[in-house]
Amino acid sequence: MNKFEYKAINDRGEIVVEQMEASTADEVFAALTTRGYNPINIKLASTLGDLAKVFDFSKLMPDFNKVKSRDTMLLFRQMSALFSAGIPLFETLVALEEQFAHEKLREIITKLKEEVAAGTTLSDALSQFPKVFPTLVVAMVAAGERSGTMEEVLKKISQYLEKENLFHQKISSAMRYPLILVGALVSAFIFAVLFILPTFKQVFAAFKSDLPLPTQILLGINTIMTVYWLPMIIVLVLLYLLFKYYVATPVGKHTLDSLMLKIPILGPLITKLSLARFFTMLASTIGSGISVVSGLEITAGTADNVVISDAILSIREKVVGGTALSESLRQFSLFPPAAIYMVSTGEKTGSLDTMLAKSAQYFDEETDYTISNLMTLLEPILIFVLGLGVLLLALGIFLPMWNMSKLYTG
Repeated sequence: MNKFEYKAINDRGEIVVEQMEASTADEVFAALTTRGYNPINIKLASTLGDLAKVFDFSKLMPDFNKVKSRDTMLLFRQMSALFSAGIPLFETLVALEEQFAHEKLREIITKLKEEVAAGTTLSDALSQFPKVFPTLVVAMVAAGERSGTMEEVLKKISQYLEKENLFHQKISSAMRYPLILVGALVSAFIFAVLFILPTFKQVFAAFKSDLPLPTQILLGINTIMTVYWLPMIIVLVLLYLLFKYYVATPVGKHTLDSLMLKIPILGPLITKLSLARFFTMLASTIGSGISVVSGLEITAGTADNVVISDAILSIREKVVGGTALSESLRQFSLFPPAAIYMVSTGEKTGSLDTMLAKSAQYFDEETDYTISNLMTLLEPILIFVLGLGVLLLALGIFLPMWNMSKLYTG
């Protein structure tokens, strides 16, 4: 007998992750369907899983061939269009396989097509690629398969992914100018330290005169960058790996996320982005036929910030205990009164998914406003940082020249 780990949606619409002993995965699938469960993923349970995670350094390195969120968005947008036109799922995947030039995404589509051809559900096939298709997407597809509303669900997934991609584009656009300014300053700083300042050291050595403190600081940086560059790179790499390892732990992740929410300007922006995603996800899951409890669990599992994820899980526990969603939200200062009022109205009128979508729209507008004014908010900080850099460079270069002129006149 083998031990299998499975993820499934039970008869109450809740996602469960448990283990079962069986000879094959087919036996597990049959047992789950007999209970009324909708299996999402079935795999052999590994006893060495935790040990592998500790020594899996591949997670610390960037994957340059990974499928980007924009590619996933385009995949579901075209899948929704073809499915809405009445094209069967298998033929839809065949058509999509020929359209995408991204090698890894095309391989994934080929695998999806093979799994569907073998009788596997689309949700089960998607769950085999958790780094490409988030739990929310898999759960929504599973709900669409169960309720027979795949056309509507694929459209909702496409809209959700498009909104997520738009968020990322807005953040990238807002940060482009500050990054260019900082990059220009760093480049000028490195050039001055490496090629201009060393000449002053030779000149002052001839006059047996001490260099000013700003120049000594810059020459010290020059020594580190030219003499000790290899140990410096090794130290920086080790610090980066230690940081990545620390934030991969629950304590480290919670500490970092707590600090991120407290940073001026950035913290409120992260909060608004997270709340916009929360209401968008919850509206999408409920609109796809998933229960509020399961929707909260899925949303918490896909939240980018652990602090906000813990708050959502606490809300879920209160809802399980019989408290209304609006009353549960009211107990957390994270949610503004306007959003809670809209959720309460949705509960009373039976249009919860619609009112959640309106709440998401509210936070979308708040996020857009903050992002559009991000440069204005960051400008004082940038001016201060750039001013310090320019001041250090100016003092490091001009003070020796001024002292040199005094030596000549003296």
